[in-house]
Amino acid sequence: MISKSRDRFLACVDRGLSHLGETIKHVVYWYLENEYDLKKDAIPDKPEEFMKALEKMYGPGAKVMERNMVREMNSEFRMKANTFIEAVRNIKFDETSGEAPKC
Repeated sequence: MISKSRDRFLACVDRGLSHLGETIKHVVYWYLENEYDLKKDAIPDKPEEFMKALEKMYGPGAKVMERNMVREMNSEFRMKANTFIEAVRNIKFDETSGEAPKC
C-alpha cells in the first residue's frame, strides 16, 4: 500500500509535469519505465536517477520541470525547497500511518 504522503508527492510530480502538457507527462513516465526501468512509484526512492533522466531527455528544459514540481511540493507540504532533491529529502514518507508530518 502506498502511503498518503507518497500519493501526495506523486500528485505533485504529476501536476508539475502537466504544466508542459499531458503528453509530455506521459512521455516522461514512458521513457523512465522503458529506458531507465524506473517506475513512477519509485521516484521518491530514486530522486537523483529521476532528475538525471529528465536532464538527459530535456537538457536545460529539465530545470523548468524541476521548478514546476518543486513549486507544487512546496505548496502541498508547506516547505521551502529549492531543488527536487532537497524537496524529496524534506518530505517525511511515513509508510506506517500514511501521513507525512508538516515540514
